[in-house]
Amino acid sequence: MKLFSSEKAGTTSVAAPALQKLTRKLPLPRRDSAEEMPLDGNPTYRDLQDRLQIPINTATPDQVESDAARERGLFLARQEMWEELEDLIRTHDQNRACTTAGTPLADLMIFGARSDVVRAAEHALLHGRPAKDSDFFSGIEALEYMLEDYPDSYALALIVAHMHIDIGWAWRGASAKEDLREINREAFQAHFDRAGDILERFCPKAHHSPALSAARCALLPGNPHPATRLSHEFENLIALDPQNPRHMRALGNYLLPRWYGDFEQLDLQARRVAAQTYDLWGAGGYTWVWFDALLVDPTGLEMLEIEYFLDGVHDILSRVKEQHVANLMAAHLFRSWQTARQQYYEDGLRQDLPPALRQGFDMVVREHLREIHPLIWGHAEIGFENTSRIISKERLALKGKEIALHAVAMPFLSGLQAGQTVYFTPEGITQINP
Repeated sequence: MKLFSSEKAGTTSVAAPALQKLTRKLPLPRRDSAEEMPLDGNPTYRDLQDRLQIPINTATPDQVESDAARERGLFLARQEMWEELEDLIRTHDQNRACTTAGTPLADLMIFGARSDVVRAAEHALLHGRPAKDSDFFSGIEALEYMLEDYPDSYALALIVAHMHIDIGWAWRGASAKEDLREINREAFQAHFDRAGDILERFCPKAHHSPALSAARCALLPGNPHPATRLSHEFENLIALDPQNPRHMRALGNYLLPRWYGDFEQLDLQARRVAAQTYDLWGAGGYTWVWFDALLVDPTGLEMLEIEYFLDGVHDILSRVKEQHVANLMAAHLFRSWQTARQQYYEDGLRQDLPPALRQGFDMVVREHLREIHPLIWGHAEIGFENTSRIISKERLALKGKEIALHAVAMPFLSGLQAGQTVYFTPEGITQINP
């Protein structure tokens, strides 16, 4: 049965009560379009670009691997090759297989497998009607019926559960705002409840599955008391997959005041995670927990122990020799430095922050950065992946390239202005005088 077919429409399903709840005719909201982010700073770097020779990588290994895994998941779902899809997801999950940037291959395949249904639902929510020739609810039904055929497969259950989580967020919106219409909140809760019912039968520890544990964390916004479960669920997830920093980054974001915590809790958890993962990351656990949170809410800079954070940056880069991570750190430190200059220069508070962040940024550029990954720099301006569905990748990469070239020129600005040419190569940086 194809994902958008109407077969089995007359059959009785154990999922029928939940599906009926989700089929109520609800008015569909429209989303606001994103505005272009302005680029601040001195534009003189434009005149010096010819003398700043650094490779621009627009097709990174991570992007290639991620696209391939998503496309494979999408293809297998469209062909209803469920056994093969299940085997690949489970194998990747058990092996903790990731892209070069640390994205779990299991997550990417799960995303690809549900993407047809989720895109159709998002189109309906955005435009107030389904896309031409598509009945997105038939896609939801088809995945639910598939799950009935494979009731013991946690890998396939993850596809259906994440489908409901994604559609729930499409109804609610990705911000933590509380001024939602009741009808949107009900739709959000109905989808999250269904996802919870699906996952309830599978224990992450029993299956030794980070993907299941991460899905339980993703369900927290639908819990009536998420704060009471947050630290426990994420500690379990990090224990199952301590080498993956994305779990630590997600924990920090959820501990922001706009979600379920405050900066004191965030700092405490960052220290606990650093201790929990010290053998793998050194001080890096502290940095990873604070990482996304600082860009989403820079007020956290007031609480941050900057020396500890920069020690974590150093420890991370000494353990992961990937340009993806070097770009992550450089883009983050540059953005945080610019924010700290604006927030703390005039009032005199935390005068230690701007120079410390500047020194950390210079260190990353000089010792670790060897090419520019434009998408990372573009995401850093808007809080990394938080709004990536709103702004096109092409537009974001163009903005990121402009920001990165401006930023990377700054440590060498006096030499460039004096006529030097700066060459970045895999072996290091060469500065040639005129």
